[in-house]
Amino acid sequence: MRAQLGNKLAVMIVTLVGTAVALGACTAVTPTLRVNVANGAAEVPLDTTLEITAVNAKLERALLERVDAPSTPVELVRTERGARLDSKLAPDAEYRLVASAEPEKATPLPWASADPKLIVEHVFSTAHTPLLLDDDTPLVATRGKQITVHFSEPLAQARAEGPRSSAEARIAADDAHKLLLDLKDLRPGEELEIRFVDIVGKNGVEAPEQTVLVQTPDPARLVTVNGAEGERISLAPDATVLLEWGEPVTSVRYRTGNGPSATWTGTATTDVELPIKLAQGESETLAIEDATTVSGGWMSAPRTLDLVGAAPLQLAAYWPANGATNLLPNADPTFRFSEPITDRAAAEAAISFDPTVPGRFEWLAPNRVRFLPESSFPRETEIAVSVKGGQQGVHGASGGFMTESQSFVFTTGKDRRIDVSLGRQVLTLYENDTPVWTAPVATGVRGAETPLGTYKVEYKMRQARFRGVNPGGSRYDIPDVNWVIAFLGDYTIHGAYWRTTFGRPGSNGCISLTDANARYVWLWADEGTPIVIRG
Repeated sequence: MRAQLGNKLAVMIVTLVGTAVALGACTAVTPTLRVNVANGAAEVPLDTTLEITAVNAKLERALLERVDAPSTPVELVRTERGARLDSKLAPDAEYRLVASAEPEKATPLPWASADPKLIVEHVFSTAHTPLLLDDDTPLVATRGKQITVHFSEPLAQARAEGPRSSAEARIAADDAHKLLLDLKDLRPGEELEIRFVDIVGKNGVEAPEQTVLVQTPDPARLVTVNGAEGERISLAPDATVLLEWGEPVTSVRYRTGNGPSATWTGTATTDVELPIKLAQGESETLAIEDATTVSGGWMSAPRTLDLVGAAPLQLAAYWPANGATNLLPNADPTFRFSEPITDRAAAEAAISFDPTVPGRFEWLAPNRVRFLPESSFPRETEIAVSVKGGQQGVHGASGGFMTESQSFVFTTGKDRRIDVSLGRQVLTLYENDTPVWTAPVATGVRGAETPLGTYKVEYKMRQARFRGVNPGGSRYDIPDVNWVIAFLGDYTIHGAYWRTTFGRPGSNGCISLTDANARYVWLWADEGTPIVIRG
C-alpha cells in the first residue's frame, strides 16, 4: 500500500515538473495596439505616416477625425500588421485617433481569465502654417531702412513682390520668424501693397499668399522762404535764408549756384536758417535738393529758387529842386523814395536841414514824406538838405537802403503873403511885412460870403471853366476864367473878365480881380504862399 502511494506521488511530481517546463518555454505575448504618434503630441509634421500596429491582436477599426473643426472621420487603410493613413495630415489641426482590436484567441490556463478588447485613443496636433503677424496695420517705410516683418513660425523660404517689382526679402539670420524687407524706388506719401509668396515654414508647411500694407511718410514740404512763396525770393542786405517747413525737419541738403552740396542738420524744427547772404542787387540760385522730416519723410522733388538781393533804395524825387531860389520861407520840402519805407522814424531821423528849424514830418504816402516847418525857414537864406544813406539810413520795404547820402540846397526869398480885406474890398501883397502892391477886388455877396481865415495857395491854373448856382438860385456857366489860384476847395482868386465893377462885393464867394491884376498876383504868388482873409 505504501509502495503504491509512493509511485503515484512520483508520477504527480513528474507531471508538474513537465508542466512547468512547458510553461517556461511557451510564455504568451501580451496583446497590444501601438501608435507611432504619442498621445498629446504637438507640432506633428504633416508628412508623418500615421501607423497603428496590432500585436497578438486582431484590429477591428481605426478612425481618424478632426477635433477642432467639423469633418468626416477617415478610416485608416488596413495593413498586414495593423493600419496606416495614406494621405497627408492637415496643418493647424487637432486630431483624435480611435482604434480597437480583439486579442487573438488562445487556450487559457485553468486559472486565467479571457483578455479584454483593446482600445486606444490618442489626441495630437499638427504643425502650424506660417502666418504674417503684421497684417492688421500699415507698416511705415523710410528710405534706406529695412522693414522687419514677423511670422508666427520660423521660415525656410519666402519671396516678396511689390507693385513696381522693387521688393526684396530675406530671412533674418538671428531669428527665422523675421523677414527683412528692402523696398526700392520709394516715393513719399504713398501706400503700397506688398505680397509674400512661396512661403514655406521650417516645419515644412506651405503658406498661402499673404499681403501687408506699407506706407511712406508724408513728403517734406517747403512752405515759404523768408516769408515769401514762389520761386523768386528777395533778400534784404545781410539777411540769411530762412526756410519754413510744413513739418519739423532734422536735415536739409542744399546747393548755391554751381557750388558743392552742403547739409544742415540739427534738432527737429520747422524753421531752418541757411548761412546765405546777398549784397544789394546781387542774385544767386539756391537748390533745395532734399530734406528729412522728423517722421522720416523726404522731398518729392528738389526745388530751385532764384535769390535776389534787394535793389538799393533811391531818392526818386524831391522838392525844391537843387539850386532853387527865391522860395517862400514856409516852403515844405517833400521827398519821394523808390519804394515804401518800413521804419518811418528812422527815415525822418535821416533827413536834416542846415540851418536847423523846428518842425514835423507828414507822410503823404508810404513812400512820400514832407517837412512842415513850425513857423518858417529863415528868409533869404541858403538851406542845405541832407538824406543820410548807408545801413544806418533810410530802408525800403524790401530791405534795401541808399548806398550814398543825398544832398541839395535851396534858397529862401522874402516872406510873402496875400492879404484880403473884405471890409475895404482890397487885396494887398506883402513882402517881409511890407505892402508892395494893392488892387480892388469883388468878394462874395450876402448868402455867398467869402470865408474868413488863413489859407495858402494850394495850386494854380492858367484857365478854368466855372459852373455853379448863384444865391438867388440862378445857374452860371462861365468859360475861360483866367489866372485861377485855389485856396479852399472851390474858393479861388481869379480874373473876372465879365465884371466891370470892383471894390464892392459881387461874387459867389470867390475873390475876383480884373484879368490884368489877377495875372500879376498869379505870377507873384507861388504854391504855399499864405492867404489871410479878414473882415
